[in-house]
Amino acid sequence: MEQSDFDILVSSDGQALVERHLQADPGRVALKLRNPAVTQQIRMLQRCRTKLPSYYAARCIVPQVAYEQASSEATATARTESLLEGIPTQERRLAVDLTCGLGVDAGALSRHFEQVVAVELDPLRSRIARWNFDRLGVQNIEVVCDSAEEVAAAWATDRPIDLLYVDPSRKTADGRRVYALEESSPNILELLPTLRRIARRIVVKLSPLFDVAEVYRLFGEATCVEVISLDGECKEVLAKIGFPDETTESMGKTPPMRVTVIRRGEVRRFDFDGEDPALPCPATEAETEAEEPRFLLVPDVAFYKTRTVGSYLAKYLADTPGNLQLSGEYLFADELPTADFPGKTYRITFRHPYQPKTIARMLRSRGIRRINVHRRNFPLSAEQVAQALGVALGGTTDIFCTTCLNQLTLFFVLRID
Repeated sequence: MEQSDFDILVSSDGQALVERHLQADPGRVALKLRNPAVTQQIRMLQRCRTKLPSYYAARCIVPQVAYEQASSEATATARTESLLEGIPTQERRLAVDLTCGLGVDAGALSRHFEQVVAVELDPLRSRIARWNFDRLGVQNIEVVCDSAEEVAAAWATDRPIDLLYVDPSRKTADGRRVYALEESSPNILELLPTLRRIARRIVVKLSPLFDVAEVYRLFGEATCVEVISLDGECKEVLAKIGFPDETTESMGKTPPMRVTVIRRGEVRRFDFDGEDPALPCPATEAETEAEEPRFLLVPDVAFYKTRTVGSYLAKYLADTPGNLQLSGEYLFADELPTADFPGKTYRITFRHPYQPKTIARMLRSRGIRRINVHRRNFPLSAEQVAQALGVALGGTTDIFCTTCLNQLTLFFVLRID
């Protein structure tokens, strides 16, 4: 987005055009209006309905790149509420967002802190953020147009920051994606000593692909980790610095790890630490073999991300009826768990050792030409399995590939939830 686009969109004529055509097909609007700024704004607002409903309702200005980099409102709200559990009420005076962007994260913080400072390097994005906050009715956010490094270096130590949040950009100025944290902007590892000096607590939002073990290596063993998923998709890995209470630190306990699952609008949190029991995998193979389970359950992706599937079963499902067992990194049960199980459930229709030729003949006889392959603790990729079975990936038939009783095994299933 250019300054000229911004000027069009904040004008009364531009806003009227957006409102008049907001429900229309952007393609047709583009042919009718010949106004790229208005057409793009309509397209982006339509995308905001689910991810950023408040921005849609307030008719905020939403550049495409900023939208793609922004947290969803549901994720930002759940993250902030989770962080507040470790922040006393009297220490909710000042929060700083060093990477403002579209301002979704700063907006979530503003509902719980007396004041929020949102730092944005790009001058146009700064103007957009100010305009959007005004449209949203947010009055306690100060937008500062400067670099994160300059703001941190100049911050007065007599103005303590209760919570400092940073979401390093994983794209360079020319749009190239980077993966090493040292290449992100700002370079959080280089900036961290300064941030520790000016802030009581620091939260770093990392890529959903970031390995949890790497968090501890880079930020230290005292770092708390939280993984947030939204409707079955991992959205954030958070490194939380300065959050363990004094008891935890003094006793040398492992800092807590939290899994936050947002599913169908409901937020649920699961906490684990080094003292939690973890069931081995597989759990009781003899029972699994003797009594064919009727259901296969796949816990939310955040449990796999944090490697807490066994701990989740032992800590949260120990008293659940249905003879729940962990085998091959999946859960198996004789009965379905309660409706609020944080994951997907399937009814097992057929189980067979991984014998490609036999299974391929069976698929052909049933006219099945496409399958969805799910795999854990299995040596072959989904593409390799599909090729061996003579089918393509996709369609409506689901199979799960795993290792049970030291044997490669396939489960054909029907999705329940």
